[in-house]
Amino acid sequence: MTDEQREKNLELYVKKLGQVGVDTSILVDKYGELLKNGSFTQTNEFGNAYNGSLLEIILKVVTPYAVKLNELLPEEKRVDKPTLVKVCLLHQIAKAVRLIPNDNQWEVEKRGFIYKYDNDLPSIRTGLHSISMCFECGIPLTTEEIEAMTVNDRDLSDDQARWHSSIMATIVRQASELTYLQINDKK
Repeated sequence: MTDEQREKNLELYVKKLGQVGVDTSILVDKYGELLKNGSFTQTNEFGNAYNGSLLEIILKVVTPYAVKLNELLPEEKRVDKPTLVKVCLLHQIAKAVRLIPNDNQWEVEKRGFIYKYDNDLPSIRTGLHSISMCFECGIPLTTEEIEAMTVNDRDLSDDQARWHSSIMATIVRQASELTYLQINDKK
């Protein structure tokens, strides 16, 4: 992916967040370059660990899946679309700072781990770290948005998360699962 494509994705990302009422000025000032160049995954087994894949996949796979899933629901069960889009666009932004280029050539060549987790960061999951970044950048979140942003951090054996999550959290989890199925099917 070229720098021009990554720049266009960042511009589209900022535009989409603006359309759902998010002030991105601090976020872009502080994390814009990292977001633009962030990777969605660690491993390149399926060709998705590259500079710019974070925004590419969030914009073009995760968010569209969530919107389509929401539209499948009866009207009275649907989630507010701008809120759903906001959560989808923000719930994995911590990957921009958590995943760094892997300096272990053996892991890169033999295991395909192009990126590794930055050991100098707090030992928290991606959703929680994304929430922290939102608060740091002045982006307010409701309790329901926080639940949806952290749903992917929850273990599948967590019955509360499986059976008692909000509809928005369920949509975000399912959109994420479908995304991984799609991006892992590229091979």
